[in-house]
Amino acid sequence: MKKKKLLTVFLLFIIIFNTVSCDEIRQFIEPLNSETETETETETDEETEEEQNVSRPSYIDPLTGEPSNTDFSTSRPIAVVVKNDRIASPQYGLSKAGVLYEALVEGGMTRFLAVYSDVSLVDRVGPVIDTRIYFYDFAANHGAAIVQAGVTQKSAIEQRARGITALDAISGEMLPGFFRDEILAQVRGSDTSILTDANGLKARAQQYGVTLSTSKRDSPYSIMNYMLTKEMENGRYCTYLSIPFSANMVVEYTYSTLTNKYSRSQYESQHKDAVTGEVLSFTNIFLIIADYNVIEPAKGEMEITNKGSGTGYYISGGNYEMIRGERSDGKSPIQFYETDGLTPLQISAGNTYIAVLPPRLSGNLKFER
Repeated sequence: MKKKKLLTVFLLFIIIFNTVSCDEIRQFIEPLNSETETETETETDEETEEEQNVSRPSYIDPLTGEPSNTDFSTSRPIAVVVKNDRIASPQYGLSKAGVLYEALVEGGMTRFLAVYSDVSLVDRVGPVIDTRIYFYDFAANHGAAIVQAGVTQKSAIEQRARGITALDAISGEMLPGFFRDEILAQVRGSDTSILTDANGLKARAQQYGVTLSTSKRDSPYSIMNYMLTKEMENGRYCTYLSIPFSANMVVEYTYSTLTNKYSRSQYESQHKDAVTGEVLSFTNIFLIIADYNVIEPAKGEMEITNKGSGTGYYISGGNYEMIRGERSDGKSPIQFYETDGLTPLQISAGNTYIAVLPPRLSGNLKFER
């Protein structure tokens, strides 16, 4: 009985199909095709728009190569000399720095030069401290204006010789641009209490004729597209790094595959930003081997050889490789190359830490636990 019913339905379909014209069938099918095409086009448009949102940020930060909501393309980087010892830690505003230099000063201690993409980011940064000659070299790597709180006699001579006008908390009045934090002054001492004021620094720069804009970009390396990752064909594993600047100053970095960054520790604890509470972490790490020379024996003040070629290490993504660096003089940016000394170094987008070490310490570096 079921077979007869199915046969009847099939015959009726054939009769209807034969009595309806092709045009009428077309009129029935075309709207369906049109709706499907419209839906597909809409989905494709949405996907394209989504891809554009992912791959085309508003701006790219020239200092880090990362997406930015602010246009820093004509901003001159600004570099702040920051104290680093047990009393000065944790420091203020270091997590906002695009590049952080660390080098030895007298007494086996280290000091930072924190480089920012724009003066607007340099708010409550510090404690600001007096500079050393080689910090001018570090600032020159990025064409940065320098912020300090005093100079040594040798640094003052070098500053004048190079025609550098620093934004100095000790030169003239502290305002505008700097202030002493009362709590820091009470707890840590007067010389560990100077912080920056971004709006004040803008006014101070105008007052002293220091330009905060630029059309020229200086950098020791080029930066990859932020959606790509640096590949090291001959790289070696580095998920942990120990830098023994001195017996009392050992810095450690631990790599996280989740963040693709190296988190910093010093004085046997995580190194945090006093403002945000964020652990200082970096996408890129450089270890530069350079000669230190004592130029003021009584005070232990040093200088770093700032011309010629040398070696070092580039660390990123859980790996490290040897690199080379060349510099004509302290006024010119150092240029980093791959091991062959010919291929300009390209690094991953992200913030960068650069340690400058004397040769005697290079043999004590640890790249694994």
